[in-house]
Amino acid sequence: MSKHRKLRKQMAKRGLEREPTLVICTGKTCAPRAETKPLVEGARAYLAAYPEVRLETVGCLHVCKQGPIAATFPKIKIKKRVDLARATKLVDKLVARAARGNA
Repeated sequence: MSKHRKLRKQMAKRGLEREPTLVICTGKTCAPRAETKPLVEGARAYLAAYPEVRLETVGCLHVCKQGPIAATFPKIKIKKRVDLARATKLVDKLVARAARGNA
């Protein structure tokens, strides 16, 4: 099963087939919790200003050893070695896409 298909399946389980979402991998294999926890907290704080975009954490995106990993959804783009600055850029793209109606 491809990475994109696995991500679609995880989002379908959460009932998020079409909602613009930033997905952050919190698995222990690709990045230590000391890196992912501040990333999730910072992204959550940044997203507070954008109610049209959701934040979801998943246990693993299967892109191990190159983390922290983040992905955009429903138009799936997987990014490796994500820091807060890069995560905010991903959120900005999701917000712009949602504004155009192309979520």
